[in-house]
Amino acid sequence: MSEKELIEYIQQNLEHSPMIDTETGIKALKKLAEIAQKENIDWALAGGIAMHLYGSPRMTKDVDTISAGFLSLEGKHRLSFGGISYEVKVGKKLVTVDWIVRSDDYAEYYRQALKDAVILPNGLKVLTPEWLVILKSIAGRAKDRDDAVYLLQRKKTVKREKIREHVLKVGGEEAWRFAKLRFQEFYEVADGKTSTQEKYYIEEVK
Repeated sequence: MSEKELIEYIQQNLEHSPMIDTETGIKALKKLAEIAQKENIDWALAGGIAMHLYGSPRMTKDVDTISAGFLSLEGKHRLSFGGISYEVKVGKKLVTVDWIVRSDDYAEYYRQALKDAVILPNGLKVLTPEWLVILKSIAGRAKDRDDAVYLLQRKKTVKREKIREHVLKVGGEEAWRFAKLRFQEFYEVADGKTSTQEKYYIEEVK
């Protein structure tokens, strides 16, 4: 491969990379946020881009947003857990925004998380770190576990008692009885009492 061909190859990979940076993700979300405001639909940033705002180095390929309703746009496809994916063009890149609208047994947790979201000076709404930990516990994937542990390692950022209060408020004592075992697992890993392989965080958090 010649130098010219190599440069063209790398440029194509850059333009078509599935990963997005924070700025690109936020630009995509702002376009949908304008529509949501006009249609009076509440929303808040979650997922990988929200993790970036809390200092996470983890890469992400889309934007996750929880919402109270759907936008009047044609979606790419429905989400199995409730919601729809929209595609937003930012420069030359098509960014997928998962617009999550839960209607299952966990819907009330998402509604409360949305209600407690923080509004930033730039107009973005983002889930609190405590609610991110709770919703990532519900999602249950490896990267969600790693995200939860990452947040919990920052004890000045996450108040663990608030996690308990939120679960009790939504689900009561029975919900907390089942949930606390999962959170205890997260706490022990975050505190270094037990170890587990992290797939999405290579460097140890200090």
